[in-house]
Amino acid sequence: MGVRRTVLAGMLAAALGGGLLAGCAGLESTAAGDGAAPAAELTAPAGSCGGPVETVQDVEAIISEPAGCPGAVNTYWAGELGDQWTAPRFVPYRDGEIPPIACGEGETDPAAFAGNALYCPLDDTVAYSVDFMTELHDAGGPSYPMYVIMHELAHRAATHSGRTGVVSRAEENQADCLAGDEARFATDADRLDLGDAFSGALLFFSLGDTRDRGWFDRETATSDGAHGTPRQRAQAFAFGYLRDSDTCYRLGESPTGSVLF
Repeated sequence: MGVRRTVLAGMLAAALGGGLLAGCAGLESTAAGDGAAPAAELTAPAGSCGGPVETVQDVEAIISEPAGCPGAVNTYWAGELGDQWTAPRFVPYRDGEIPPIACGEGETDPAAFAGNALYCPLDDTVAYSVDFMTELHDAGGPSYPMYVIMHELAHRAATHSGRTGVVSRAEENQADCLAGDEARFATDADRLDLGDAFSGALLFFSLGDTRDRGWFDRETATSDGAHGTPRQRAQAFAFGYLRDSDTCYRLGESPTGSVLF
């Protein structure tokens, strides 16, 4: 498993014995936010790859860099999906706005998109609230918004490969897990460190379904938009980091949305 992953497993086990406050929400800027990211080429141009993720600009780099850059998201997904993976298109919006994406057509209530990020399969876009990204950054630093975008890109990859989860909760746990595998890929390239990986587990724990005094925690796994519980989401992320993408897709096959050791 390796020393770094063994330590993470122990830290995660300790964290799951307690609880975290939920509630985060949005990045003032992102390089890929005004359109498509650079094409996912197998060989990155010289000097186009960034280093360790320490700032918002570093997050922009690791998300938008072309395939071939060590640890970059496009490199990870090009390796997983080959030609099925193309450079994603990002659409930023503000709370109070309806994002200009196909999933927003016919929607009249901006509150449906406030404090959120989503993948829209109808026009293959990843949209995110800038306010949500800013709140995430303020709550946990640059890795928090990065992991949310990685989660949405995992939904995109699952859609492109025809491997979406069988029920909503399984689909969401699968995306958390794949975000963990993306994090491990970036860690192995020295773009992230152990603290960043642990932050990912904490983030997804904090975003688990316990909002509104447990209403979401009482949802069935098949309820529209159902996500995993805090423990499930943190475990799913850790499974991706400690294991591999095949484990993540197996989580997506759970008819109950469970996450089992």
